[in-house]
Amino acid sequence: MRRMAAALGGLLFLAAGCATDPLIQPDSVTVNQANNFYARERFSQAIEVYRKAIDENPDSPYRRQALLGLADSLYKDGQFFEAVVYYERFGELYPLDPLTPRALFYMGMCHYQDALDPDRDQTNTDKAIHHFKVFLELYPSSKYSPFAKGFKEEMEARRIESRLEVAQFYFRLDKNVAAIRRIRDFLTLHPGAAQEAEAFFMLATCYYREEAFSKAAQVYTILLERYPDSPWAKEAIPYAEKLRIKKG
Repeated sequence: MRRMAAALGGLLFLAAGCATDPLIQPDSVTVNQANNFYARERFSQAIEVYRKAIDENPDSPYRRQALLGLADSLYKDGQFFEAVVYYERFGELYPLDPLTPRALFYMGMCHYQDALDPDRDQTNTDKAIHHFKVFLELYPSSKYSPFAKGFKEEMEARRIESRLEVAQFYFRLDKNVAAIRRIRDFLTLHPGAAQEAEAFFMLATCYYREEAFSKAAQVYTILLERYPDSPWAKEAIPYAEKLRIKKG
């Protein structure tokens, strides 16, 4: 999926459409200079000059190009947090512009690029999912839609993995009450997930440790009935035998 993200680089440059279009008006000189820096991948210089164009010519007809060019340059330079600000501003100022869908897509991409590993804070993961979801709802036929769909699915898988890792952490520490709360949230939010059998095992075992044997028996039974061939069902058998659960 990171390879797909890299492939978007070409689309990013082509969509900007600024670097090769000749601008002949006097107030276009600064924007042309910034475009040239961008075309030569001198993004820090492009950022500086795009900012100058925006600040010094707020009423220029080329402000639109400068604003999107600044957002793109920040993105290319890895300054994703600030790039989001300018993509969002572009969408607010030019809601009907043909490039507004692209700005929304790259808001999602900024959060995607800033998303952390599953065992760390998932704020950017959630934001990426949100922006890609909104994008797909508004622009299902966009050329960016296949990318948005793929990145959204990747972030959703990361979100699932992260929630399970938090539950596993408390489970390993025998922090049963905290683990139970998170496992139940996981099962509610992600029914049928690939990790569901493991989640049932952890939940039942936490109940068992807390001597809530009736609840433990109920969850072990669900695990044994739904996933009889899983390794987690095999792990559950000793507990099932102690609780006198009938199997099969």
